[in-house]
Amino acid sequence: MVKSIGKSDYGLYVLVSSFLIYFTIDFGLGQATARFLAKYRAENEEQKVNQLLSLTTKIYLGISLIMMTALIVVFFFIQNIFMQLNAAEIEKFKIIYVIAGLFSVVSFPFMSLNGIFIAYERFVVLKLCDILSKIGVILFMVCAILLGYKLYALIAINAFIGIIVIVFKLSYIFKTTAIRIDLKYTSKTLTRELFSFSIWSSILGIAQRLIINIAPTLLGIYSGTTAIAVFSIGILIESYVWTFASALNGLFLPKVSGLLSTSANREQVLQLMVKVGRIQLFLIGILYIGMITLGQEFIILWMGSEFTNSFPIVLMLIFPGFFTLTQEIASTLLYVENKIKFKAIIYMVAAITSMVLSVFLIPYFGTIGAAMGIVISLIIFEVIGVNIFYYKIMKINIFYFLKACLFKMLPSLAIVLAFGLALNYYISAINFVVFFIKAGLIAAVYLLVMWFFSLNKYEKELILSIYKKFTPNKLN
Repeated sequence: MVKSIGKSDYGLYVLVSSFLIYFTIDFGLGQATARFLAKYRAENEEQKVNQLLSLTTKIYLGISLIMMTALIVVFFFIQNIFMQLNAAEIEKFKIIYVIAGLFSVVSFPFMSLNGIFIAYERFVVLKLCDILSKIGVILFMVCAILLGYKLYALIAINAFIGIIVIVFKLSYIFKTTAIRIDLKYTSKTLTRELFSFSIWSSILGIAQRLIINIAPTLLGIYSGTTAIAVFSIGILIESYVWTFASALNGLFLPKVSGLLSTSANREQVLQLMVKVGRIQLFLIGILYIGMITLGQEFIILWMGSEFTNSFPIVLMLIFPGFFTLTQEIASTLLYVENKIKFKAIIYMVAAITSMVLSVFLIPYFGTIGAAMGIVISLIIFEVIGVNIFYYKIMKINIFYFLKACLFKMLPSLAIVLAFGLALNYYISAINFVVFFIKAGLIAAVYLLVMWFFSLNKYEKELILSIYKKFTPNKLN
């Protein structure tokens, strides 16, 4: 895409995506919907499920109208917001802003669909939708680029695939569940319950988005589209790592809700947290080791030497996730017990700190300064602050979790990392063939070391069961 449309247009592509995020915040209603749905399902209250979804649909439609008004007003001030863009870039930005903004308004009322899939435990279908939508976007984009289409077509493809996915999810839900929407339904009590829960969830969602996604906007204000393009590679790879690591996210909301609806036993939740955390650490461990050892070569082979500065940005953006991505169960517990207020406050302070630091650092260090502001804020608040919150407020034995999950697997990770660094020192990847051979060697060593030194009996049996599913039985 970058080679086809150029750094400047790619910077605009990233800028409009990150800018529109601020207008598509669902004010925590998505998490609130998922939480209440899981609760009603655990209690076999199917009528309340329909009432809840009828109410949230009306609320989403109302917010969508407000969002459309805000987008129209902002359109007339684009040139005053992004003063580092030249006249030609402003004109292009306005066109893609209209295309992407229109899709945002249309798709916004359907943001609760994922919560419905999670509450009804239709995880496979949900993940397939995510995977197929990404593959669809890539395939259509490749075709568009080969046919000579440029920036506008690429934005339109994202919107087109998004609409198809929404239509499929809607049809699937109505065909396979008893859900029916009644727009005439009203309930002041349920509305108050929703917003009392969602207000802090909303603040948390806004803060989480601002921490990283504000960076392209700040770079657009202080640096320009080329800096945005370089920084966006860091955001892109960080999002891949997050997507891979969060494959299990949301799957345990019904499980945790069930545990706490029958018992307030923290020990059960802690053991589930350790079990899931170790699996997630096993999954992301190879990604982190691969990125540290081979990341720079990969970026140069993939994007070219002019994107070399993207490598330290990637390392800084993914670093905090090594600690936080394994704590999905603790995060789920927040929503189940409606204790999200404290975490929301921590993240809001983190977002403000990140923005202030970035504003000061970007004029001196450019894209690296933006990444520095983010990582400093995340380490202080997301890694240290949130874990203190889990320990003090949530009464989760976080020290036991760290010992059973992180510290027990850390020696094996260190061994593989040392092997990868040594391999990278002696052999340089001059092309993708050599690169993939190196990556394969590191992956093989990773599996062997983890198998013999870190994985327990349950985790080995889990891997073997997955292997057997994809291996034909030769005896038959």
